[in-house]
Amino acid sequence: HKPITRQQGYFIKGKFDQFNRNVPLSAFVQALRGLIGQVLSESDQQLSHWRQQILAAVGTDGQVLIDVIPELESIIGPQPPTSKLTGTAAQNRFNELFRAFVAVFTTAEHPLVMFLDDLQWADITSLQMVKLLMKDRGHLLLLGAYRDNEVFPAHPFIQTVDELIKDNATVNTITLQPLQQQQINQMAADTLGCTITVSQPLSELIYQKTQGNPFFATQFLRRLYKGGQITFDYDASVWQCDISSVRSLSLTDNGVDFMAAQLKQLPTETQTVLKLAACIGAQFDLHTLAVVCEQSPTDTAAALWKALQEGFVLPVTETYKFFQQQNAGSKEEYISVPYKFLHDRVQQAAYSLIPEEQQQNTHLKIGQLLLARSSPAEREEKLFDIANHLNVGKALMTQAADRTQLMEINLAAGKKAKASTAYGAAIAYLQTGIDLLNDDYW
Repeated sequence: HKPITRQQGYFIKGKFDQFNRNVPLSAFVQALRGLIGQVLSESDQQLSHWRQQILAAVGTDGQVLIDVIPELESIIGPQPPTSKLTGTAAQNRFNELFRAFVAVFTTAEHPLVMFLDDLQWADITSLQMVKLLMKDRGHLLLLGAYRDNEVFPAHPFIQTVDELIKDNATVNTITLQPLQQQQINQMAADTLGCTITVSQPLSELIYQKTQGNPFFATQFLRRLYKGGQITFDYDASVWQCDISSVRSLSLTDNGVDFMAAQLKQLPTETQTVLKLAACIGAQFDLHTLAVVCEQSPTDTAAALWKALQEGFVLPVTETYKFFQQQNAGSKEEYISVPYKFLHDRVQQAAYSLIPEEQQQNTHLKIGQLLLARSSPAEREEKLFDIANHLNVGKALMTQAADRTQLMEINLAAGKKAKASTAYGAAIAYLQTGIDLLNDDYW
């Protein structure tokens, strides 16, 4: 962080989602929305400078990028319609515009660091964009994280990295190994304020259950504290751990099951909100969550509050505090309140709380609520999300009118994906629409 700020650079980040893998360029869009937010916070003079730079880079084709990143319009203003291109010509134009836009912010005066998380879930279009940006010799540092236990030699991401190396791109790999038992022991000793000899029996149990995974190790310690196995002796001013009690606990070695057990300790209304939040994504906003919960934002924030207190969900900004005040409802619809899950395993655990036989119905209801309660502009922005939710539950649609509407949604999503040259996603949406057709639809 210090070298970036010292060079007056920007740091932006995006994350691919395990349950929404076919949303094209999702992590890039997140990252660039963050970049636009930083630009909009600058002085009018600086904002005018960026506007001129971006317009010079994209020319008269700015609308192509606005279709993918609507927030860009707040910097460069409304843009004229662009000429319709197809196939390779459309892809070349989009790639060049995207590259040119990013290049505006990758100069020696303002370097750019972009962090993309969970690349094992990246869509093909995003991986192609990684290759494109890596060819740029500007001041761009692209950081990516992925789980090496969820990829294989033929995985698209691994193939992308292999191609980058063949193209002589500068690629460095840092492998993060699990913590060793002595490191777990040092962490336990530091946490409890004791010697490593005293913490040794506890750390052996932690290591046995977590295999050195730092996230699960810290969650395991929290679980023992919450369960009363770790207590503070005020007379002796030391932490005490009941090792025999810890040994008798029937704790699963499965990380998701372990986290699900922790979530089940939360109030029922908090669990319900978390299930729906997990369907929305690793990051979600209060307004969307309130819509799918069929509650006011104030009531939804209240139900979510216990998950924030326990650290399972984190606020992205300070605006969440507004909903802990009295009379928040007067302005609640105008406030953006973004959240994110503490960890992918927490989102996965929350999703696992939905019985398998109810998952289709849950997604169907979410899609229907988003469709019914969004403005036309919001529906366009959330088109992929709406299509994805409804497609999961399409087998439960029995009314011809609903299936016809879903065909139209998939057609619109296919066109939107095609416009951003995400041809794999476009084919998937269009094929889903074709599969919904009956013989007499002609």
